[in-house]
Amino acid sequence: MNDIMDTILTIVIAVIAFTALYKILPFKVHKSEKPKLAFFPKYIAKFNKPINDIESSLSALEFKKNENGIYTRGKIYGDFSAKAIKLAVELDDQSKEIKVYASFFGIFFDTGDIWQLTSDIIGEQ
Repeated sequence: MNDIMDTILTIVIAVIAFTALYKILPFKVHKSEKPKLAFFPKYIAKFNKPINDIESSLSALEFKKNENGIYTRGKIYGDFSAKAIKLAVELDDQSKEIKVYASFFGIFFDTGDIWQLTSDIIGEQ
């Protein structure tokens, strides 16, 4: 029984540590080339389209605007695909930037799905 508790405690501590690290690391600048592997993926990207076009892209990708003005989709639980994971998008019309990141648990690595989602939102690639 102690082995099970030790394992559970280790997993909980690891998830908390990875999430804390994810939150404090800076955003990666979205580049034109899709990464094969990205650690702690969260992106900041410039856009040139009107804000209405970006909001339409978010709506088409099933993001919903919450009371804080942040667009979210996905669930905290479930599988780990980019279509199901809990993601958030912040829009800044002044600086023409978006931020795409995991809003609850951090993401340790990604094979380009979060990058692709960011590209889809801003209308590149």
